Amino acid sequence: MSGSRPRRTGAPYDGGLRLPRATGSGDVPEDGQRSADVEAERPSQRAPFLAGPGVQGTLRARGLAGGLRMFVRPALDRMPPTEASLNRLRALTSGAGRAAALETTADWSSDGPVPGLWVGRKRFFDSDKVIYHVHGGGFTFGSPWSHKALASRMAAETGTPVFLPDYRLAPEHPHPAATEDTIAGFQWLLDMGFPAENIVVAGDSAGGNLALQLVAHLEKSGEAMPAGVVLMSPWVDLDFSDMSARDKDKKDPFLALGMAELCRARYAPDTDADDPAISPINYRPSPDWPPFLIQCGGAENFAGGIARLAEKFAEHGVTHEFQLWPHQFHVFQAFHPLVPEARAAVRDIGSFVRGCLRG
Repeated sequence: MSGSRPRRTGAPYDGGLRLPRATGSGDVPEDGQRSADVEAERPSQRAPFLAGPGVQGTLRARGLAGGLRMFVRPALDRMPPTEASLNRLRALTSGAGRAAALETTADWSSDGPVPGLWVGRKRFFDSDKVIYHVHGGGFTFGSPWSHKALASRMAAETGTPVFLPDYRLAPEHPHPAATEDTIAGFQWLLDMGFPAENIVVAGDSAGGNLALQLVAHLEKSGEAMPAGVVLMSPWVDLDFSDMSARDKDKKDPFLALGMAELCRARYAPDTDADDPAISPINYRPSPDWPPFLIQCGGAENFAGGIARLAEKFAEHGVTHEFQLWPHQFHVFQAFHPLVPEARAAVRDIGSFVRGCLRG
């Protein structure tokens, strides 16, 4: 009949879990059930897909993103760019991470050049393997305590203890203090008897930046590489042109652009944004780099830079998998108690880490 509505060719979206669009080299280590398969054997012949697989996230994920966009993002946008604001963020994030952690012990270590928090060491005390997780927070806030909950989930998924270094923060300690501490903390683990092939480095947001700085340093120095690297929403490009365009199009639910600009200004005020020492997107990656798992939220401001990093990895032969999770926001993995996609993403991290440490 003329003007009738066309019949649906597939089942309607029911709010169930949708998996990410993934590209990569196709041979990243894995052990156990993965939540996402690699689709492209030759990703260098096509750029990673930035718009997601054409479906939305679960109802719970969309509801949380909507709530963050409605209530949290405006509060962050109104926060004045002052030291008092940074101090409030430091207290808030550390308290929230400590309260949400599965691990109830406080296994603090001051033995090395960089103090830090062990998570899971009492459960996996005989492990000769470790995850070295560098926390995010725009180089100016965040702490091992703020990321204790995420580290606790990673330890449970992998059966491997996690060490979170308490690296120095800006503006009290501007660049390159955070990079120096990240390198020193890794070296301390080696001195403690953990061989490089038994260490997986992980980092979220600014911590992902520092994880890449560590890998670049190890390559330049000719030192042994870790078994693998996990990057969660890494902040790889401190040039704000792409981020500003994305934020004007649709505000990131969780990452305030003004706060990111404040963090960048306090972290490296005298360093050009194109300098790879603060923007690792500008390094030339090497096939000798360890395998990477890169996870990115489709709704976050950093998505453009992260996708360009994955494409550079493909062009230069770095073993990697790049996952773009639809409708997810910055470091959505931290919301694993609430969001099904976050739990699935952390399960993928667990599979990748176990694969890297197998043997």
